[in-house]
Amino acid sequence: MEAIKKIKKGAITCGIEDILFPVEVRDEEMASNKEYCKRIVGQINGGDFLLNQCSNIYKLIPNTDVFPNIEAVLDANGIEYEVEYKHINHVRFYADYKITDKRYSYTMKGTNDKIMPMLRVQHSYNGLTKYRILFGFFRMVCTNGLTVAVEEMKRFNLVIVGKHTEQIAKSFSKLNEMLVYFGNNAHIISGAITDKYEKLGGVWVANPEDRLKEVLEASMITIVENNKFNTLNDIMSRISLEANKDNLGYNGKVNNWLIYNGINQYLNDDSRNIATPEVRIEKDSKVLEFMLATA
Repeated sequence: MEAIKKIKKGAITCGIEDILFPVEVRDEEMASNKEYCKRIVGQINGGDFLLNQCSNIYKLIPNTDVFPNIEAVLDANGIEYEVEYKHINHVRFYADYKITDKRYSYTMKGTNDKIMPMLRVQHSYNGLTKYRILFGFFRMVCTNGLTVAVEEMKRFNLVIVGKHTEQIAKSFSKLNEMLVYFGNNAHIISGAITDKYEKLGGVWVANPEDRLKEVLEASMITIVENNKFNTLNDIMSRISLEANKDNLGYNGKVNNWLIYNGINQYLNDDSRNIATPEVRIEKDSKVLEFMLATA
């Protein structure tokens, strides 16, 4: 009898109600080591669902204390946004808050390629995904998140990390400060970030496939080449599609910006990749930093 192939799944898009289910800490009923003396149990599909086994020092922060508070801060600052929620096995959670306010829109020079700010939030009940709020951007033509160069990330304090209950509680006031600061200094912050994107956009590439291969190898992204799939061909087709789109304005020419975004699309293609969102962001950041260093 032929074995049934198990289909692997990554993050699943969902509604906010799918991540705000009741969750609690319970004592482990069996005799156990201290490291496993507590259970994290959620109410999913009408019954108990074991999410994590942990020690008595674990501090549970339910999603109801995270995502609604973040949205309250965005609303209080009059930020227009769209949000997409995802989860992995009901235990790792993600939200992309795409800021749609046209005041913060930027168009790459000489094109119609528009980018907008975005906040990426992650949290988990098993400790495998650290709580984090990360500032980034997304392209209107392709809504995947774009990383911000490390220099600007540090300069403008565009990442918030919280491990303990107290730090997570403080993160909401930090987020408020970040949004107020961004609102007051959007031209400075966006200018510094988009200058890096323009550094890529300002370099036309004569041999895109050679450049693509160089970047993938330097970023340690596996290049698959077999009779079923070819990584270089897949990404090059994405790049060519955008280079030749009439409404984007690249007129068939390829620059480092399009190559970066082709790789970004590949990393975020769920049909080819089941890596967690934080792993994808890390790889995307390596690509961006290498391309900026070698543009």
